[in-house]
Amino acid sequence: MAISITPASQVIVLAPRFLNEDKIKSIVKNKSRWILEKQNYFKRLSEQYPPKEFVSGEQILFLGRKYRLKLRSNEEGFGRPPVLSGRRMSIFIDNQNNPEDRKQRIKNTIANWFADKAEKIVGQRVKRYANLLGVKPTGIKIREQKKQWGSCSKSGILRFNWRIAMAPISIIDYIVVHELTHLKVQNHSADFWRLVSLVVSDYQNRRKWLRENSAAFRL
Repeated sequence: MAISITPASQVIVLAPRFLNEDKIKSIVKNKSRWILEKQNYFKRLSEQYPPKEFVSGEQILFLGRKYRLKLRSNEEGFGRPPVLSGRRMSIFIDNQNNPEDRKQRIKNTIANWFADKAEKIVGQRVKRYANLLGVKPTGIKIREQKKQWGSCSKSGILRFNWRIAMAPISIIDYIVVHELTHLKVQNHSADFWRLVSLVVSDYQNRRKWLRENSAAFRL
């Protein structure tokens, strides 16, 4: 049986068919303290990192640095990628869409830009660390992943969350090394972490930082 808490504080319970309802309720009740702790944790994160409204002045992270969002009117409307200048990210918009449509299009514009940047950055880091580890992935894919930063398939394809481009390079390197190491060890055994530590000696600090700050990397 598995219990998970969503960022919206919903409790999701997955149980095998042979468990009756009373037994499931008993298990959930025994985990009530843990459930409340997780719900409070997500509540604090929501307060610290409220959902983006995509208006001028909001902060957007890129490679761990904060940029101020600046919306600029453009007769041609959407279509141009964001432009970084100093510590500002400019998005070119039109004023013909209704507010909700405009908000969604701004979000999509930023997400597509991050995916493009992530593809280039991750490709460079994979090439560097694959040589150090003596491995060769069969492919690299950047995709939307709500819960994972990266994954490695049995066929050797590495998949990375496009939000990885928001993180500092040191954190990107940890995620890349983590997935590359899975090409040698497919589990999280002591041997796996030993190999990771040979390349990223302070991986525990980077892993802890990512766990504590991952809520900042959402749109």
